[in-house]
Amino acid sequence: MKLQERLGELLLVGFMGEEMNTSLAAHIRDLQPAGLIFFSRNISGPEQLAQLTRDIQTLALQELGRPLLLAVDQEGGSVARMGPPFTQIPDAVSLGRSGCELARHYSRLTAREMFQVGLNLNLAPVLDVNTSGAAGVMEQRSFGDDPSLVTQCGIAAISATQDENIMATAKHFPGLGRAHNDPHHDLPVVSAEGEELERTDLPPFRAAIQADVACVMTSHTLYPALDPENPGTFSPTILRNLLRAQLGFDGVLITDDLEMGAVVERYSEADAPIAALQAGADLLLVCNDLEKMHLTAEVVLDGLNRGMLDPQDLALSLTRVAKLRKTYLDPPHLADVATVATHFST
Repeated sequence: MKLQERLGELLLVGFMGEEMNTSLAAHIRDLQPAGLIFFSRNISGPEQLAQLTRDIQTLALQELGRPLLLAVDQEGGSVARMGPPFTQIPDAVSLGRSGCELARHYSRLTAREMFQVGLNLNLAPVLDVNTSGAAGVMEQRSFGDDPSLVTQCGIAAISATQDENIMATAKHFPGLGRAHNDPHHDLPVVSAEGEELERTDLPPFRAAIQADVACVMTSHTLYPALDPENPGTFSPTILRNLLRAQLGFDGVLITDDLEMGAVVERYSEADAPIAALQAGADLLLVCNDLEKMHLTAEVVLDGLNRGMLDPQDLALSLTRVAKLRKTYLDPPHLADVATVATHFST
């Protein structure tokens, strides 16, 4: 296939509904994305979810000739899309206080349940070091304020997840723990000096990369000491130089949701996808607005045709995504609905 025909593989997108229907089938056929992200709106129970992922993967294999990444935010605490009877995970700060073996235990249980129902990518764990205490936006979602503790719990979560053939995601690079503003609404600014970021915020990510974490997610946050102009998601200095060249990450780099307030207050719908790909992102995450998902696909194609995007960079991103599929989805796993029903009824 020509590069222009594969650009959908640079998208990780949301969808509506809890079952396969003509709209969802058209959504997959039209965008041909790398994968889908699931929210609570898509999940009513284990059997329903298993049937839905099975139907999605069956369609993708037939229509696209490849399986999809099927992602979910199942961090625990307030960020958990899979409700009971799925295992409910305490929030990260509680896990950090209880010891990292508990983080390993819950990550393993979650990964096993995800695999059973056909999901394959967890957008977790959070590796942000909460140096801001109770004022920090990540207080409940961080393992704590000690870089060593966050590193240990993060590696425990990543290894337990990936040992169960579920891709893990280290987020939010290069660290959101100092932020007071929530990027869902406003652009956070982390004013720490580079030496302090190196000492406190980067160690968990460095360790995750050494542990071969499958994915890293970017942060929509401005780090003036690293790049005074561009937030992390849109900074070649942070993504290409720091993450890729200095830390040696060669996995799949996913943006945080491009619909967040921190993005839309600074970038147009046409500029944000181009800027993120130019900075070094591999997958563009668009979670809620179906129209914006299709617009993003059009913007990327236009950016390539107009010479704003380097075809070699895009080809490399596609190679990274394909490598991830080869590692975790070859052969693709299709959920067995009867097995899921039996497991969750006992």
